[in-house]
Amino acid sequence: MQEKKYFTVEEANEYIPELTGHVRALLQLKDGLENLRAELDAFFEAIPSNGGDKNAFSHLQVGVEIRRIIDRIEERGCLIKGLEPPLVDFPHMYNGREVYLCWRYGEKEIGYWHEIDSGYDGRQPLEKL
Repeated sequence: MQEKKYFTVEEANEYIPELTGHVRALLQLKDGLENLRAELDAFFEAIPSNGGDKNAFSHLQVGVEIRRIIDRIEERGCLIKGLEPPLVDFPHMYNGREVYLCWRYGEKEIGYWHEIDSGYDGRQPLEKL
């Protein structure tokens, strides 16, 4: 298991352009899955009776691609907190305790942080860190 990474604000900000691309790709895949929802429901209903359908491989590939992108983000040490809205936390050490630098898709840089147990609702401006 890899050692936990703690980000400085500068390190987190340097990663945001790449992270934005990853999250954009996740959102596109998620939208694609939502568009295929009816088709997927039929697919999963068909599995027990006939073993699947002609689109099974492409449906499964979407899931594999989502997992690959999430793994890439998490390998950097970030924590994906959700896609509605898209939120990513960066572990950060402040005065000897762990807090999270908080980023929401669309933000150009880290502007907020929160305690590890408070979540998005506990976001505070970075100036208060």
